[in-house]
Amino acid sequence: MRHILVTGATGFIGRRLVEQLIAEGYRVRALVRDPTRAASLPEEVERAVGDTTDRGSLDAALSGIEGVFHLAAVYGFGIDANVMRAINVEGARNVLDACAAHGVTRVVYVGSDTSLGDTAGAVRDETKVHEGPTRSAYEATKREAHEMVTARMAAGAPVVNAIVSTVYGPEDTSTIGQLFEHHLAGRLRFALDRSAGYTFAHVDDIATGLRLAYERGRVGQSYLLSGTPATFGELFDKLSAHTGIAAPAVEVPRALFPVVEPLLLVLGRVLGKSFAETRELLAMGRGVTRFFSGDKARAELDFRPRSLDQGLHDTLPWYLARERDAAATSARSVKPLLIGLALFDAILGAGAALAPNTYLASMHPRFRELHPHGPTYLVNRTGALWLFFAAAEVFAAMRPSQPELLMLVGGLRLMDVAADLFYLLRSDDLGAFGRAALIVSPLFNACVGATMVSVGARALRAKGRSPLDRAAETRCASASSTQPSPAGGLSLG
Repeated sequence: MRHILVTGATGFIGRRLVEQLIAEGYRVRALVRDPTRAASLPEEVERAVGDTTDRGSLDAALSGIEGVFHLAAVYGFGIDANVMRAINVEGARNVLDACAAHGVTRVVYVGSDTSLGDTAGAVRDETKVHEGPTRSAYEATKREAHEMVTARMAAGAPVVNAIVSTVYGPEDTSTIGQLFEHHLAGRLRFALDRSAGYTFAHVDDIATGLRLAYERGRVGQSYLLSGTPATFGELFDKLSAHTGIAAPAVEVPRALFPVVEPLLLVLGRVLGKSFAETRELLAMGRGVTRFFSGDKARAELDFRPRSLDQGLHDTLPWYLARERDAAATSARSVKPLLIGLALFDAILGAGAALAPNTYLASMHPRFRELHPHGPTYLVNRTGALWLFFAAAEVFAAMRPSQPELLMLVGGLRLMDVAADLFYLLRSDDLGAFGRAALIVSPLFNACVGATMVSVGARALRAKGRSPLDRAAETRCASASSTQPSPAGGLSLG
């Protein structure tokens, strides 16, 4: 059974599986909807253009095939349920029907542990049955597909059901991958539910597990390819230990969630997510545990997933490199703003120094009357301050690789907010123009200052933090030296 068809070969797991199969001497054919996406696959892979929703294309792709890995599925949130069902359920049905018609002797169907539902804090095995409502269209369709596949297996179909845990690893851009990105960027400020959690498995281990399921799995059996069960609180703490970046310190109280949820829906819309997508994300991230045991796969397939500590150690450098690039790009992007600010501040500073009477007449028309001994001091102080701002902005624009300068500019702008507000409230010599300027200026400086501090802090964090820095490396080495916990426990050691 060495001639294999893989659906979903260009996906996150599929690419790793294809590479392993090629290395093990299999002849691999990939079913691809878009040939351009198949460019990332090894040259040895045969390409068959088709779609699991098109039975005719499956018949052509299965010619001469002995075994099939069916990975193709739609994963995401806020996606139309009918579209998702057409691929996740009917696509899987088409693949099994076509395999039966062509006499394929073994099929590995790749399911998700979301099809088994909430474990209510306990660690469960393959016999778990989904009970109660589903939280997303993805969960509903994977549950339906799982029930269809297990019914086919009971009827004698030559299928091995490989149920994978929550997958993570380098190059993952899914929800879990985005969580890693937000952590490294310092955007994880609060947690919805630290007690909620999943079972996490590294993508390379899942690819190995799928190959083992094909080679050693018993037809008609289900195998959970599970890694380490962990709550989100434990995951956040692990991320913090590996990166040195603080875990979210605030958890939204459950009693307040009905109030917070509408705000999060609006925030998600501002960030480009639909209400449906944000609603499903929130539902999947609170009040749920999917803790599963991989004991059966360990015993029968010799499946040996790495610990969560080791997996993060192997994964985070890719995200760190990505974050460094993103932070550097962000720092470079504020260069035009810095140049504009420097020109503006230089003009104001020079104007105050070279034309003090004009400055006083426009900004402080009653200053000479009320403070006859002070105009020179005021104008010189103001002009010098603006020129200092301009100099700092020029240096920051010239050295985008030094985020400390961005933070200095941001800090100066934020300090000026307090100075402007104090003068606005205490001054008795302002004209209409001066008062308007001291109202607009704090708002402008607050926005600019916050932007510069945020961009600078992100660049500084990406520049100075590493999953392999000495402190984190010591912690990681200590934690990773311990083998994965038994599937029945929740220890992350």
